Amino acid sequence: MKKLLFLAIFAVSVVACTQKSESTTTTTDPHQFGFNYDSTAHMDAIKATFTDIINYDTTSYVTKYADSAKFHDNGKLTNLAENVSLQKSFIAAGIKVKVKPDYAMWSSHFNFKDGTQGDFVYTYVTVTFTKGDKSVDVVTFQADAFNKDGKIIEEWLVYDQSNLASLMK
Repeated sequence: MKKLLFLAIFAVSVVACTQKSESTTTTTDPHQFGFNYDSTAHMDAIKATFTDIINYDTTSYVTKYADSAKFHDNGKLTNLAENVSLQKSFIAAGIKVKVKPDYAMWSSHFNFKDGTQGDFVYTYVTVTFTKGDKSVDVVTFQADAFNKDGKIIEEWLVYDQSNLASLMK
């Protein structure tokens, strides 16, 4: 949890201190090692996963992830099959999912000092889970790491899941 909190604070700090244009040129500042963007193909991929979740299209959903993708769901490490299984449990329980459109999202590209690079998308999103006449809003921080092929290789999710149990009955 501390690592996730640090990641969130770090991401917000980077956003506040960097440019937001994909047409930015390379800088010679030795302290700057990354850029933030307000529109990228990676962000479009995350938006597409939201659509897949809303439509319960698990077939399309898995195409956005690498086969070996890791999920850190509130600190619990899972894989892609387990993540899809969770979505299927919502379907089986008759739970509808809606992603509120007023989410905050940005993308970052980093050139790390060890010579590696990383592409990430960060999202603060409110998801509404509904079953019958009961609805629960869940605010989530989501961070996604991408590989060079544009597939999500790792996802971190932080949210309060306590209200979801009442819908699973």
